[in-house]
Amino acid sequence: MVNKITIEEAIKLNQEEIIFIDTRSPKEFEEDNIPGSINIPIFSNEERKIIGTLYKNNQIEAYKEGFAVYNKKISTFLDQFEKFDKSKQIIVYCWRGGMRSKTIADLVETRGFQTLQLEGGYKKFRELIRENLKEYKPPFELIVIQGMAGSGKTDLIKQLEPSIDLEGLAQHRSSLFGALGLKPTSQKMFESRLWYKLQELKNEKTVFIEGEAKKVGDVFVPTKLFEAMEKAKTILIETSIEKRVQIIIRDYFSHEEDEKIKKIINKLKEHLSGKVADELCEFVDKKEYEPVAKTLLVDYYDKQYGHALEEMKYYKNINGDNQNKAIEELNKIKEEI
Repeated sequence: MVNKITIEEAIKLNQEEIIFIDTRSPKEFEEDNIPGSINIPIFSNEERKIIGTLYKNNQIEAYKEGFAVYNKKISTFLDQFEKFDKSKQIIVYCWRGGMRSKTIADLVETRGFQTLQLEGGYKKFRELIRENLKEYKPPFELIVIQGMAGSGKTDLIKQLEPSIDLEGLAQHRSSLFGALGLKPTSQKMFESRLWYKLQELKNEKTVFIEGEAKKVGDVFVPTKLFEAMEKAKTILIETSIEKRVQIIIRDYFSHEEDEKIKKIINKLKEHLSGKVADELCEFVDKKEYEPVAKTLLVDYYDKQYGHALEEMKYYKNINGDNQNKAIEELNKIKEEI
């Protein structure tokens, strides 16, 4: 019989010595999962929908249909298990720690693996994340990296250690064009990944974080963390318009998504005027991105967000044209604080 483990116990284990197996459907897994999990779904999205509907009307028939689907896939499951390292402990979970995870956990155990079933399943994991983030206050000092659109803040964050890349966790650059070339995460997945990152950094003294609004794309930064960011020392990155244009071209115009870009530009007609928006779309058609990027920066982004940045108080201003030099200066500041 497979033993159970709580999520609190599971996250205290050496994560390199365990493997989480998520038995939920691909759609459930895609919305959020325990970081590092491997999805081995008992049911496809469509199968889960059919069995779920059947369950509402006739539970016995639903169980019969579920086991019939499962039995057809046993050999496939066994082939997947053979790829796992038997020196690692397997922790299996589903939505609530019910039949799906128990069934797979029993099967995994027969293959000689050290196997545990996650008590309460993903639901308990989600509760843990929500409860911890609700009152989370950073135990470390934050240094906020702020600057105009295209100033290279994200590039710096990715190279600084230790740091929190909120846009990377959200898979969104926090602007109208921010989802281009990316697949934004759900609020649940953003919170899961953020919480795990915060746990990695809990013993740090000082951590860099990019200045963001409360909302990054469609996800929200936890209230207590955002409040800590507002009170933290802030560094302003000042980058030339030429450098900013090149960064915008790289980030927004290198994904072969010109039609999406034109749709977004047309939504900005009240800010840019219809004539300017039409001209920018023509440049996009010709793949002449430099005038598009420059106009968006000067006539839209800087006008929309520049005033808010001007009102902030900064610990120090750093030139962002030379990123290596900027990183050196930022690391010196970290040692000072």
